[in-house]
Amino acid sequence: MKSDVKAVRKTDATSVFAGRTRLRGIILASTGSAGSVTLQDGNSVTQFQVDVPAGDVFSYNLAEDGILFEGGMTVSAISNATATVIIDK
Repeated sequence: MKSDVKAVRKTDATSVFAGRTRLRGIILASTGSAGSVTLQDGNSVTQFQVDVPAGDVFSYNLAEDGILFEGGMTVSAISNATATVIIDK
């Protein structure tokens, strides 16, 4: 099933969305040296973790239904990076 999506930009460890959602894609940009981003669901389970190479910008689209985040999505850790998270609206 296709659905509307929205983009949420994050530069620090905070909530992305409070309810059930799906990660559809992510755009990552290094802010200098190498970094990383970790996304957790509402149960504090790590669902997505990625390294961000120094000086790089890239996007990643998840196949078909994406990754389900029960009970919300939080950037639990982010270093030397900016993340634009594409989620269900």
